[in-house]
Amino acid sequence: MKKFLCLIFLVAGLLLTGCAKNGRQIMEKEGCFSCHRYKGYGADICPDLTEITKNRSDEFIIQQLKDPGKNFPDSKMPSYNHLSDNEIKAILDYLKTGK
Repeated sequence: MKKFLCLIFLVAGLLLTGCAKNGRQIMEKEGCFSCHRYKGYGADICPDLTEITKNRSDEFIIQQLKDPGKNFPDSKMPSYNHLSDNEIKAILDYLKTGK
């Protein structure tokens, strides 16, 4: 019974934290670094994201990921609305901490 409860807590924890993927892995998978640079890594076609969390609110960044045209009507950035809230949070955490 004790092992079963541990398993339940482990699964619940993974579901709540977004499993093993971190923000950088998600950004790699989604191709963010093909246009953006972060701490010297990636392309410099679009804005550098190194200081983005110092200049923009969490809400702005989340909105930009989900619907870039809302903040910038002429934006060429694709929507990442298909990402889960946990994945978006992981990206935001990565942009804040670099981890």
